[in-house]
Amino acid sequence: MDKGLWIESWKLRVKLKAYKRHVEHSKEVIRRSLDSGVKFALSWSGGKDSTAMVHLVRSIAPDISIITQFDDCDWPEKRPYIERICKAQGWQIYEVWPEISVWDAITGVDLTGEVICDQGHWITRDAFIKPLEQKRKLLGCDGVFWGLRAQESNARGMNAAVNGELYQLKSGQWRCCPLAWWTVQDVFAYLIEHGVEINPCYFNNRFKSPEEIRLAWALPTPIGIGRGDMEHIKAYYPEQYRRLQDVVLY
Repeated sequence: MDKGLWIESWKLRVKLKAYKRHVEHSKEVIRRSLDSGVKFALSWSGGKDSTAMVHLVRSIAPDISIITQFDDCDWPEKRPYIERICKAQGWQIYEVWPEISVWDAITGVDLTGEVICDQGHWITRDAFIKPLEQKRKLLGCDGVFWGLRAQESNARGMNAAVNGELYQLKSGQWRCCPLAWWTVQDVFAYLIEHGVEINPCYFNNRFKSPEEIRLAWALPTPIGIGRGDMEHIKAYYPEQYRRLQDVVLY
């Protein structure tokens, strides 16, 4: 199905009562979080979920701080896309960078076995979570809004079922995931409804549909290797593919 047909399908989703219920419920979650007395920041990766989440939260609290992490293993489209969205929406962001090189860290890693984008993996902790946490603390924020959804994985589904959309971590930090119960169709429908550009990475892939793609680093995942990730990188990012051949195992 081409890009135009996907967009038309998401436009139809906007009209459904289920979609409207999800949006209204998320607004209630956001207001409850903001009324809790906790000072929140927004974590924005440039992916579809976090982009929809930031737009929704900002529609209620337009001055809330946005933190965006960059590193040397981002998809090439990430920065240009974020810059276009910031210009279109009038957003200003706090950029954070890790102290490590992700490319150096993955040298010799077996990508068929290690899920480095998992929040428990040391590379993700040092390259992604740590710089976000440092900036959050500098901003004096006690909590973060994330664009995580239960549908994305069993672990995220279990977390949402056990903790709900608003919960406190053992560290004392508060986390709110207002889109926890949205479907992937809801996310794209929201972006279409509000005229927010969709990251082109979701359409630059002839091996997966936009609804199957999860953006993290410009690397294949263990599951993705069997679903066309390497073929996609080889076809669209040949320089990236050559670099992967030099530094990682798969």
